[in-house]
Amino acid sequence: MPFRPFFLLTALDALLAVGLWVPALLGWDVSNVIADLPGWHGRALLFGTLPAMMAGFLRTALPRWTKRPLVGARLWPLLVPLWLAGRALSPWVVPAHAPFLAALALLVTAQIAAARDRRNAVVAALVGALAGAALCDAVPSGLALSLGLVMVLGGRIAPSLTATHLGLPGKAGLFTGRPWFERAAALAAAGALAGWLAEPSSGTTAAASLLAALMQTARLLQWWGWRTLDRPSVLAVHTAYACVPLGFAAVAASPGMAVHFWTVGALGLMGFAVMSSMIRKHAGNAFGRSAVVTGCYALIGFAVVLRAAAAVVGEGRSLWLLAAAGAWGVAVVLFLAAFGRLLVCGRS
Repeated sequence: MPFRPFFLLTALDALLAVGLWVPALLGWDVSNVIADLPGWHGRALLFGTLPAMMAGFLRTALPRWTKRPLVGARLWPLLVPLWLAGRALSPWVVPAHAPFLAALALLVTAQIAAARDRRNAVVAALVGALAGAALCDAVPSGLALSLGLVMVLGGRIAPSLTATHLGLPGKAGLFTGRPWFERAAALAAAGALAGWLAEPSSGTTAAASLLAALMQTARLLQWWGWRTLDRPSVLAVHTAYACVPLGFAAVAASPGMAVHFWTVGALGLMGFAVMSSMIRKHAGNAFGRSAVVTGCYALIGFAVVLRAAAAVVGEGRSLWLLAAAGAWGVAVVLFLAAFGRLLVCGRS
């Protein structure tokens, strides 16, 4: 299981981020530990936690996508100490995550270039751009780039898992691919995110975001997510992707709410759904049912609702955020209870 160290770091880091955030929500002064806790929290998710999961996923998926052995296989384990160093320095050195992301981008680019794989060039470009965002401390841009990765990779994972669950030979059994529609949906999303970065409250951005929401919803519906109600592991991927158009729709009403749909939902839930799916597949139990794992998904979904509500409530916002942090923390504990032994020892 080549993803083991990366997925374990992802889960532990997701728990640590909550552990440091809760004291601040309770009104305690943590400035002597981390001076800019909100800023660190955003950087932690986008440039630390999520990229650790991405490294595990790409380390495993790239050889299959490119149909060739992994380029620089001996270099991939070096990403772990590089990530740990960046994580340790991140409270004091803002661009501390950039070296890890740059190294990840180089390894991904080398694999794709060696295979002359034009289809996955966009993945290498997005990871490289994310390294640049980390270097410049451009957190909003980092979120937009991370969403781009979710739309690219989620657009492969969701239909592929659904087709396998339904016993179809491939995702072509779900829908007829329309390259023109995929390009149009990508352009609409890119335009809406560019508007959100430049002028999040403008009418033009709101209109562009509503168009992106409609196109991403149409993209999602063609994957037959309703046919996976009996498989929480697959349904969680569809639910996570649904947070992408929900976030675009929320931009018109509350840009702050959109951020929570995208971070906790599209990135957080998708990350844990993908990790659990890959772990189960390599353990020979791809579509197994587990109340513990389903509880993990449900609690992350609950955290999405609580965080989105916190963006629009008046008084009591801290209580909503505290409840969301609690739901997230318990969800991560459930994930570790289900898969921790596998990730540490390689066996259940």
